[in-house]
Parts: sequence; C-alpha cells; structure tokens
Amino acid sequence: MSPSRSIVELGDLVQSNTRSIHDLLNSASIPQPSLALGAPEQPLVYLGAIEECRAVLLEALDELRALVLGPRSYIFNTSIIAPSCLATFHSLYKFRIAQHVPLDHEISYAELGERCGLLEVDVRRIVRSAVALRIFEEDTIGFVRHNASSAVLSTKLGHDAVGFATDEYGRAATRYSESLERFPGSEKPGESPCAIANGTIGDSNAFTLIADDEPRVSRLANAMSFMTTVPETSMDHLLENVPWSPARGRNHGCPEIVVDVGGSRGTLMEALLRKYANIRKGIVQDLPEVTLRNTTEPKPEDLADKLVYQEYDFFTDQVVKDADVYIFRTIVHDWPDSYAVKILRNQIPALKPGAMILINDICMQPGTEKSKLASLGKCSYDLMVKMGLNAKERTEDEWRQLLASADERFKIQSIICPPCAVHSIIEIVWKG
Repeated sequence: MSPSRSIVELGDLVQSNTRSIHDLLNSASIPQPSLALGAPEQPLVYLGAIEECRAVLLEALDELRALVLGPRSYIFNTSIIAPSCLATFHSLYKFRIAQHVPLDHEISYAELGERCGLLEVDVRRIVRSAVALRIFEEDTIGFVRHNASSAVLSTKLGHDAVGFATDEYGRAATRYSESLERFPGSEKPGESPCAIANGTIGDSNAFTLIADDEPRVSRLANAMSFMTTVPETSMDHLLENVPWSPARGRNHGCPEIVVDVGGSRGTLMEALLRKYANIRKGIVQDLPEVTLRNTTEPKPEDLADKLVYQEYDFFTDQVVKDADVYIFRTIVHDWPDSYAVKILRNQIPALKPGAMILINDICMQPGTEKSKLASLGKCSYDLMVKMGLNAKERTEDEWRQLLASADERFKIQSIICPPCAVHSIIEIVWKG
C-alpha cells in the first residue's frame, strides 16, 4: 500500500469499505461482530468479499491513525506506553478480572476488588487502563460492565491466550536482546529468550519446559485453540484451501486417512471430518501429556467412529504408516532449520508414494506484502518463534531450501497465500 495517501483519500476508503461491509453483512444475514457478547467463543465467519473489504478497511484505518497522530505521537502510542499495556493484560489474567465481572450487569469497583482479592484502588487502575484500550465500559462512574471484547477475556480460551502471551512471552521479550548478545546466530532452543527468562539455558525448550506442568500445558492448548477463532489466523483458511476442496477446482480426490501432527485438542481435525465426510479416519497426534487429556474427555458423538487420539513425538519416526495426508499446522515454524529437517525426515519411513504433507505456516513475502497489518502479524510471529525456540518464519525460497535439505523427494506442488490470512498452505508431495 502506498504510504503517501492523503487523509481525504484514506477517509474515502474507510467510508466506502465500511458501507460495503455493512451491506454484505446484511445481505448475508451474518450477525455483526460487535453483537458477539453472548457467544464470545464462536469464530467469526466471513465471506470472501467481506474479508477483502475488511482487509482494505483495516489497512486504511491503521495508516490513517499513524498519519493523524504524527511521528512523535505515533512512537509514544506504539512503544512508550507498551509496558503499561503489558501490565494491564497480565493483571487482567492474573486476577481473573474479566471472570469476576457479571456478563449481564455492571459491578462496582469495590465489589470487584473483593472478588479479585485486590484493593479497590488497584482494580480501578487496571480496569480503567483496559477501558482506555476499549476493553470493558464504565458508563456509570465507579461501576464497570462488559463489552464484546472484555467478554472474550471471560472465556477460558481468551483468558488462557492472554495468559500464555503475557506470562510466557512477556518475560522473554525483555531478554530478546540479551539472547542476541550472548548467543549470536544460535539455533539452539535452549539458548532462546524463553530459556534465559526461565533460567533453563541448556537442552530444554519451550515445550519440554512445561511438559510436567499440567496447568501450563492446558493453557498452551487453549491459547492455540483461541487462535483458530481469530479471522486472520483462523483454520477456515486451511479448510477452504486444502487440495481436495471444491474451491480449488482441481478434482483432487478426498483422502481417506488424515493425520494432524501436533494437533493439540483436535479442533482442526474435528472441523475437517465434519466438512469432508469422505475422510474415513482422522488421527490427532501430540505428546503424551496432551493426548492423556484428550482421551479422558468424551469424543464428539458425531465423530466417535472417525476420530483417534494418539501419542507421538515428531522427533521420532512417524508411527502411522501409509496415511494419505499428514498435516503440520503451525508446527514447523516453531523449530530452527536443523530441527525442522529432522521432523520432516522422521515422516519418510511412513510415507507411501504420492502421500501429501500439508504445512500451514507463514510464508514471508518481504517487499511484496500489500498490507502493513499483515506484515506486522507475520513479523510479530517471526519474533515470537525466535523468542520461544530460536526459530524463524521462512520465505518461499527458504521453505524450498528446507524441503530440499530434508530430502530431494519432497516436492512442493503449490503454496497458497490467502489474501486475508497470516498463514499459507504449502502442499508437498512425496515422490519416493
């Protein structure tokens, strides 16, 4: 997008795309997102045309905000106050403030403080900071009520997503520069900012670090599930663009056996099985601590005969032989190249000729990314995987190099980059 657009041009874009979204929502009978208070965990489903208008609108609003603020105010509002934002969100998580605010009526700061175990003056300071961020409302002075955004924080998934970000990565962010100085060029997960922040420099990584801590394991799984409900990171982009989707127009037969490697709670697999009824079996693989939790809860009744949970560590040989498709959604990007190569090679003993690997990860597009907001999302992920395990997000050339390093028989068939999605779909066929 051109950085030289005027306030008037941007205002016109905001007005026209706002009207287009309003008309499209009404014609499709889709509830307005602002009315999602009653069901904040439900993912927002957008039609293609709405997604395109939304992307243009958000980009124009972001550019307009920067232009109106001016350079000094922009730096102030994006960096100088950042510590206070982190403190606000971590406090909302730590004291479960959103859960203590009733969904259907307002509550006084005095009573809210009692429920949260905080002094009234402290809970008021935290909540008013959140109100300034358009989270919660204070229509009556001294009383707070939910709005749609704060209601998201009252849900288990939203609460844990904020907790995971602030607890695990808030501390790591302040050790980022230290890791670059102490371990320049390191691709060892045990030398990452997270490892430094947790005092676990060595062989452990962000996942083994929490493996024996059930609450942290559960929080991570819930955070990942929350990300599937966010439009930019929604799994809907993958569901609509798998090679056998009618939308792809390739007459590609629906697979019978699909494996979701590192599939966590199985949210993606459940959606795949419901959308593509010809999939005969869907196997969700993850580490023992995750699989144990999955197997202790009842399966969805409509998928009981198709859905399987299985323990698997992708640093060992794949245990499911001759499946049609192996999916890696936001898995490979977590790991430096040497680890990613090992993950891919560990699949080879199980692959039949023509077997497919689908990687649903970011494909960086430096210099060609049309949206600054999309670029911000991808660059933010790039920093976070560096913080977590000294990994990186990859360009198309880097993805091709990675696959070639693992084995020349991995052939990339296509890379789909949905215009409104953070993640791309990389289709790989095994030519063994």
